[in-house]
Amino acid sequence: MKYYHLVTRIPMTEGQIIDFSGENNNRLYDFWMKREARRPDGADAFQVLSEADFSDAGKDIIKNYVFNQSRAVRETIAELVRVTDFPEKPSRLKCLYVCKTLEEACKWKENFEGFGRKVLQIVELSSDGPTFTGDASLLPEVNGESFEKKMNQAKRYWSGELKGEGEMMETLLGGKIKVERIIEDFQN
Repeated sequence: MKYYHLVTRIPMTEGQIIDFSGENNNRLYDFWMKREARRPDGADAFQVLSEADFSDAGKDIIKNYVFNQSRAVRETIAELVRVTDFPEKPSRLKCLYVCKTLEEACKWKENFEGFGRKVLQIVELSSDGPTFTGDASLLPEVNGESFEKKMNQAKRYWSGELKGEGEMMETLLGGKIKVERIIEDFQN
């Protein structure tokens, strides 16, 4: 089956292989799980709070910390529920996010560009690996709700439930993935 992927950071090339069949993590893992928020002097959000630094720089550190950590918590909860209740499904942290149709990819492109994320390419892929299609709007909320509620949200996501029209469908593509061709290149 053909899949379509929005390339946002590092351009891909035809014939390129991306392999998630082993221990390789995707960029989502690096982006949310390894990211830190610190002032230039190295102070983190807790140090800023203890110093009661609510200057613009202090507010930015706190905002970045909460933003990053809340998404890391969401992905950790989603992964915990997957491993526990849906182990046959591909990990959100060891996959490419793809679309089953070019039309879906174009919708996601509009969504990305709506919050300033530049799309470099749309590529066509193939893979022999596992797939899962879920409604991204059912992922655990990034808010102050309890972990219990977030775990229930993750179970709804992994069960394949649709919230409504399924306008935020995402397909997770695991295994060994090959870039078959570049459909569109927006770098110029």
